[in-house]
Amino acid sequence: MESWRSLIPWGLVLPFLIIIFIEIGIGRFLDFYSERLNQQISNLENLLEQKEKSLKGNLEVNEAFRVFSQALNIVGVLKERRSLSFIINKFNQIMPKFLIIKSFAYDGEKQEVKIEASVSNWQDYLRFHKYVTDLPYLELKDLTAPKLGENNLIDFSMVFLLKPNFYQQ
Repeated sequence: MESWRSLIPWGLVLPFLIIIFIEIGIGRFLDFYSERLNQQISNLENLLEQKEKSLKGNLEVNEAFRVFSQALNIVGVLKERRSLSFIINKFNQIMPKFLIIKSFAYDGEKQEVKIEASVSNWQDYLRFHKYVTDLPYLELKDLTAPKLGENNLIDFSMVFLLKPNFYQQ
């Protein structure tokens, strides 16, 4: 009987074994490299956090920076503040003439307009609903179900979000 060494074709098996050992070596090296990179990243994050805390502490104590930042905040608020008359006029321009607005409320913080309105018939209501949902200036946030009110008018209320392009002239 032949020896077990002659049964295995080493010329064919040896290249596969070498490739497997090389892949295992590369895998171990990449794991080590990945751990090393993660450790360096965490060290850099800690260093950055320490620097931010020290700079923040220095800025909080600096009186000139505090006064300057408050002035910038006030200027920013004044620039972002919208005139109520501008909002009412712009809203009236984009609303159809057959709409009867009973109440109008504007919330500047949320950039919302709430209206309670009426239309004369169901066709006008459907036309208005389609018109408002297609407007690029407004987004319909909330809607109460329409109901038949006094003088056979269809009453409803809607809340609109004012998009940024609403404020463009």
